Amino acid sequence: MPQLKVIIIGGGLAGALLANGLSNNQIDWALYERDDKDTKREGYQIRLGDPAIKGLASCLDEATLSRILRRLGQSMSKTLSAPTICNRQFQPVLDLSSIHMYSKSAAINRVVLRDLLLEPVADTGRVRFGKAFSHYEIESDDEGHETVVVHFADGSSDTCDVLVGADGSGSKVNKQVGANNIVDIRSHWAFVSKGSLPVERIRELPQRLLKGPIITLANGVTFFYSLYLPAPSDPTGKDSSASGIAIDEDQASFYWGLNVPRDRYPFNSAMEIPDRLKFCLEVVQDWAPE
Repeated sequence: MPQLKVIIIGGGLAGALLANGLSNNQIDWALYERDDKDTKREGYQIRLGDPAIKGLASCLDEATLSRILRRLGQSMSKTLSAPTICNRQFQPVLDLSSIHMYSKSAAINRVVLRDLLLEPVADTGRVRFGKAFSHYEIESDDEGHETVVVHFADGSSDTCDVLVGADGSGSKVNKQVGANNIVDIRSHWAFVSKGSLPVERIRELPQRLLKGPIITLANGVTFFYSLYLPAPSDPTGKDSSASGIAIDEDQASFYWGLNVPRDRYPFNSAMEIPDRLKFCLEVVQDWAPE
């Protein structure tokens, strides 16, 4: 019986993780990523809880998993934390860490995580960059055995037994399959931002932010703010005297997201807003005015 072959479309978090799992279980695979290998990415933040870490552990070898766990962000108390729900004056309303069933999590930069996931498989010769997916078709031989022929924008193709679409929210694989299960949220606009976080700025932050993320919900608007404070790669990492946490200052960052109801503002698209940061500040201008 011929060996099963899997083709993965998309070299993001899911595609790279799956490639590790297949490789570690001796299953033939190939991964195709539309971007070039040297494409510079600006990733935002993702949070990993116990279920996510268990999923990572099921696919990764111990060395790779250990490298990822060392890059998780910290809080004042522990690695895993939960958000605190605050009112518009940023006064605590509910600390979700007090709810036993609420899954705690830790922050990590998406680009850092993706690079760590790709590292073990990138040199296998099975990861092909600059290969944009075009379409697939099913072919059958005289004995009725079906294979998937995967076509790419440059005219090349490859064949597999199982095709996996890991190409994100705009998945072309998903569209051709006809799953129609990726639905745009049209009621709100989502704005996100991140920035560097030197030790001097950490010392100026409220202690609450060093304990975990905050969430504020008011009049249909949702605001989320979180820090990424990874431990230093070596023992000489700088230390914040305000928090007592040794951090990798080159990687430390803040992240915030703001979801705003569309029907309250005279724009057909968020792209029409001339200054989106100013717009976000105006949305929350009466929050904690002091």
